[in-house]
Amino acid sequence: MARVSDDEVLLIWRALRAFRSGRQPPCRPRGRPPHSDCPLAGSCPRWAGQPDDWSSSLEEPSVETERRRASWPCSRLLELLSPELTRIGP
Repeated sequence: MARVSDDEVLLIWRALRAFRSGRQPPCRPRGRPPHSDCPLAGSCPRWAGQPDDWSSSLEEPSVETERRRASWPCSRLLELLSPELTRIGP
């Protein structure tokens, strides 16, 4: 079973949070044809018809914003990769 150190998990967790955050996050597909450096972008509903996150978060209730963001693959991954995680596996 693979083991990771606390520092490695914390670095991954911080990088993932930074990659998905902001008005125009780095995971946003760009160019022609649209391409993203994020390996999860293809399965993320954020880029497949969901309304713009930043403008929606200004207008909708916070519960709705959290529900929508919970559908993003990176959000589900962040739930698994907490700073307290010290190993990957059962």
